[in-house]
Amino acid sequence: MATLELKQIRKTYPKAEQETLKGIDISIDSGEFLILVGPSGCGKSTLMNTIAGLEGISGGEIVIDGRDVSNVEPKDRDIAMVFQSYALYPNMTVRGNIAFGLKIRKMPDNEIEEEVQRVATMLQIDHLLDRKPSQLSGGQRQRVAMGRALARRPKLYLFDEPLSNLDAKLRVEMRHQIKRLHQQLNTTIVYVTHDQIEAMTLADRIAVMKDGELQQLGTPQEIYTKPNNMFVAGFMGSPSMNFIKTMVDLDADDNPVIKVKGSNQQEHHIKLPASMREQDGKEIVIGLRPEHISETENQDSLASTKLDLQLEVLEPTGPDTIAMIKVNDQEVACRLSPEFEVQVGQVAPLHFDLSKAVFFDANTEQRIDFD
Repeated sequence: MATLELKQIRKTYPKAEQETLKGIDISIDSGEFLILVGPSGCGKSTLMNTIAGLEGISGGEIVIDGRDVSNVEPKDRDIAMVFQSYALYPNMTVRGNIAFGLKIRKMPDNEIEEEVQRVATMLQIDHLLDRKPSQLSGGQRQRVAMGRALARRPKLYLFDEPLSNLDAKLRVEMRHQIKRLHQQLNTTIVYVTHDQIEAMTLADRIAVMKDGELQQLGTPQEIYTKPNNMFVAGFMGSPSMNFIKTMVDLDADDNPVIKVKGSNQQEHHIKLPASMREQDGKEIVIGLRPEHISETENQDSLASTKLDLQLEVLEPTGPDTIAMIKVNDQEVACRLSPEFEVQVGQVAPLHFDLSKAVFFDANTEQRIDFD
């Protein structure tokens, strides 16, 4: 196990017009599972490669267990990396692939065999040790790649989109496997993915990146419920957070309110927290997760508002039904119970739980904080 500190990491390619990494600061505790997530081209894989030493940095420091390894060769950083492409030796058996790194380090043969058996049993591939990669399924190959990394017992494990080549069912199974391994071994892991479900289910903390910049670093719950900005809010969650543009006004009693129109263009006034009074006359964006718009009223919420809205699209998923409605002429997703019997075109009473809403500045797209 090891700590990892990324201090103002910058990366510029010679022919690039702008920086690929723009001053990334992340501190990772020993035994922590950190996930780097973001859209394609955001710089997450580049950051991973700089940690591994596969690419140099243009500025900053990479510190592992208090040691600056920014200019240290990859082989001397005591890091194991699991790639998206498995990167197995096709001419070697599973046993040979797992043992390869140990042989390079000149471990005694009996210790190598003991370590291979330990890892193979842990990953449930002990019955595959004499097969070659061509005889394995995608999930089995990925477990062999993981076994090769685990056998080295390095200070730090790096996973670069290891599940993206697998089908949906295998991805779920391998997520469970990786989660279980981390709980058993308490290893320090940095894991790159573009899949926000992987990020939410696996991570102790998530680093959300965009255009080479760190947008937010926090626990899955913090990222989901208190996103720093509209990008993070929209990227994390499936379906993603709804954004409803509106204007803040003061009513006759000097209370801040917003006006929203449903599918019948009838205007509704919704009361906001008193601290939103300073936003009077400003355009804001209300961020509301689909599960906070439903047919069921939250009895514990003082900020629940009922609107009669037309259901334009229904998407049954089994455990729930995703319905599309329109608010302020914007398409909004809500999550309904499958027992709530409705049809497309029907007007249904829906409850908006604004106690769970996140408010954003319409210009800066940053979250508005208030007491």
